[in-house]
Amino acid sequence: MAGPTSPILRTDAQPRVEYSQFLLADDESLPEFPGWKGSSRVLVEGDRGVLFRTAGNDFFPDVRIEVWSSEPHLPQDQLWDVIEEAAIVSRTGRIRLREWDRSPAGELLQLGSTGDYRLRAHCRGRAEATARSAQDLFYEGVEEWLLQIWPIAPSD
Repeated sequence: MAGPTSPILRTDAQPRVEYSQFLLADDESLPEFPGWKGSSRVLVEGDRGVLFRTAGNDFFPDVRIEVWSSEPHLPQDQLWDVIEEAAIVSRTGRIRLREWDRSPAGELLQLGSTGDYRLRAHCRGRAEATARSAQDLFYEGVEEWLLQIWPIAPSD
């Protein structure tokens, strides 16, 4: 069975990262998250949001968000350091990328409906971001993220 060939929505942003993190959350929610202690993951699920752990600190990563109608194929033409998945619940049908301090980073994204979604996070450039953080502040790019989001069908 073939999946969709293109997202229904795509946007790019550069959230300001401090404490090596940024987040994606339901529009009217500022979720709490469990701590990173003992975890090697780059993302952690919260109530109506996902927290992302970057390799760099005090910088602006490149983040692309794609909303899909169903699960997309994994990108075959690009190499990624990490690929992880998480669940996200939207009670409003709208999500927003947020900076480390929870201030908005980029536009409000319309998912199309409320409910349960799956998020697949791809990340690359982590080693270079770690190295740059040791010598530079507030650099742009280097670490790249692709966040793919799609609704979970009731039978999933």
